[in-house]
Amino acid sequence: MTAPTENTRLLFSLPPPSKRRPPLLTVPLSQSIRSARSMEPVLEHHDIDSINFDLITAKDFDWYAYVSYYLPILRWLPQYSRKSFIGDLLAGTSLASFQIPLVMSLATSLAKLPPLAGLYSAATVALVYAIFGGVPVLVVGPLPGTAVLYGQMIETLLHSKNDLSKFLPLEVSSIISVGMSGVLLATGLLRWGFLDNVLSRSLLKGFIGAMGVIMIANQLDIQMGLQELSVHFPHRLIVDKLTFAFEHYKEAHVDTVIVTVVTLATVLLIRKLKTVLLSKFNMKWAVYFPELLGMVVIATGLSYRFDWQSLGIEVVGNLNDGSKSDKIGFINPFNVSRLPLFKQVFTTSCLCALLGFFDSTTATKALGARYNYNVSSNRELVALGACNFALTFFGGMPSFGALGRSKINISAGASTPLATVIMSLTILLAVRLFLPSLYYLPECVLSLSTTIIGITILEEVPQDIAFFWSISGYDEIMILAAVFCATIFWSVEMGMMLGVVIAVVRVIKQGTRSQIHILGRVPNTSVFRNADELIEESFTSHVEQPSSASKVGENLAEFVAEIQQIEGVLIIKIPEPLNFANLGDLRSKLTRIEKFGTLSVHPSQPSISGFDTGAIKFIIIDCKGMTSMDASATQALYETVKRYSEVDKICVSFCRVSMNSQVRDRFIRLGLTKIVNSNYTKFYKARSYLLLDTAELNHSFNVSTRLGDGFFLSIDEALRAFDIDTV
Repeated sequence: MTAPTENTRLLFSLPPPSKRRPPLLTVPLSQSIRSARSMEPVLEHHDIDSINFDLITAKDFDWYAYVSYYLPILRWLPQYSRKSFIGDLLAGTSLASFQIPLVMSLATSLAKLPPLAGLYSAATVALVYAIFGGVPVLVVGPLPGTAVLYGQMIETLLHSKNDLSKFLPLEVSSIISVGMSGVLLATGLLRWGFLDNVLSRSLLKGFIGAMGVIMIANQLDIQMGLQELSVHFPHRLIVDKLTFAFEHYKEAHVDTVIVTVVTLATVLLIRKLKTVLLSKFNMKWAVYFPELLGMVVIATGLSYRFDWQSLGIEVVGNLNDGSKSDKIGFINPFNVSRLPLFKQVFTTSCLCALLGFFDSTTATKALGARYNYNVSSNRELVALGACNFALTFFGGMPSFGALGRSKINISAGASTPLATVIMSLTILLAVRLFLPSLYYLPECVLSLSTTIIGITILEEVPQDIAFFWSISGYDEIMILAAVFCATIFWSVEMGMMLGVVIAVVRVIKQGTRSQIHILGRVPNTSVFRNADELIEESFTSHVEQPSSASKVGENLAEFVAEIQQIEGVLIIKIPEPLNFANLGDLRSKLTRIEKFGTLSVHPSQPSISGFDTGAIKFIIIDCKGMTSMDASATQALYETVKRYSEVDKICVSFCRVSMNSQVRDRFIRLGLTKIVNSNYTKFYKARSYLLLDTAELNHSFNVSTRLGDGFFLSIDEALRAFDIDTV
């Protein structure tokens, strides 16, 4: 006997076969394995072993992995590498130098809160997100858009003449944060993260562009030295603030305006220079230069050296003077006495949650796509809810993910959430040690941080408009303009509400439009296509011929008639789930099909001369793609099939019905299968021949559909059953 080859030797050395493993079980996401045990299999497979559920035990479940999925700090902290520390340290300190002047400006200029509220907010949410957040390099902090909403609500309550005016700004901020965090946590726990797909890019750009204008307009009275005068002219609309600045420009403080203009021009020039150094010369060190922090430090030094306060330039002063309205301390947001305030501000809470979530989603999706992060919208909602809930106990500012700051974080070398933890500790250290040094910081310089962000936002709007224009997206431009104008000329709340209404209407319009098709067979093939597409192709080919322009209608009628004669039946495809939303559109399209034999003709037109509705004897409904069907749609389908069968004497059959047990159960319970199978039986009793042997036919139907003889696996099988040529 010859020696075995290498492959044979490997076969000989295999261990004896072990106990056969059970086959894999696919369970829908909406069902548990426990509920799957009681499910009846749709098909019987005698050649496959039954599933042994006893092998699925709790000891196979990794609880630590499960908990760390919702608390990512348990995953990244034990695996932290020392090699990442230098990059995280540089990124954290760079972020702190950027965040400190920015959040102080957002707090004082937009949110109408003390600067310490912004600083403590940025530090707190960074620590909380490091525990719950799923994107390692995302920077969470106060945002301009939500700060504007806070500020407008606080201003409204302060100038109101009811009992709500007694609440301090920090108390109002705390109550708004309670409602906002509750909305975020609820939507996350209910797995409503899919809502981030509702608002379109044009809608968001319109609202964010308006936010840029609001950010610039809100600083004009400070940068023109008109704070004392503006107190006597409370402005609730942005148009009023712009009008006020234009009408009182002659009363502006000249020295304040000079400091503002020179500082703004210098910072914009430095930012432009940084962009050139990074893009053209690849000088990555430029990203570490903190132009905003440098602006604050230099302006504070010059103000102290030349005593700008004596010239009439307003300075920040003591940021922690202990006054009741500015003192940061513990606030109990669940006090019963604050319930009327909660009812008043809950709408603002919802708007802040909505706007902040979409801002964060923009950042997380961009970072996830570029750096291959697995981002869960539901987990991010919970993380953001936890961050903002922590702010409720001292009246902090609303905080969400910021794409611009996250890019700075990455450019500075960050790779883990430790960078934001270092940023948080740096901010707290600065509050403890360096905050008194900002006494001489001019208020007009501090407000420029917000103005610069507003200018940056507005720079992107013309690019988006040009893009929409280049692709003929005129409807997107109109939506952008509508939301922009509503926000500027009415209110921020109205702009956001209009945007949400437009988004919901567009989604409903798309969802209620059924995708029903008439199928036609490509000549000499077994391929079926949308007949209206074939008509359109035929129409185009005729139009391209100069001599056939006047015969388009005749050609269309002939083509429709030709389809009917070729097929001998009307084949209707329903390629989507049926529900109450698209039910009305489905009925109108079926009516149009009965009248014209096509969906390409407007319902106001007379019937096509070449189409004979009485010639339809068979209707095949292709259900490929109809994966679900609610009760209303089932009833409508039943009534339609019953009318076809009893009134129009048309034999209706179905093919490629979904294996979904809900769909099949409703077909049976409502009696739809009974009508279809009864008509099918009558058809064969009236005609004394069968294309297939009866035993073979019954075997085919019992194995393939298990719904009866009027249900088929394919369109070709249905055509053969009706004795129609399939080629």
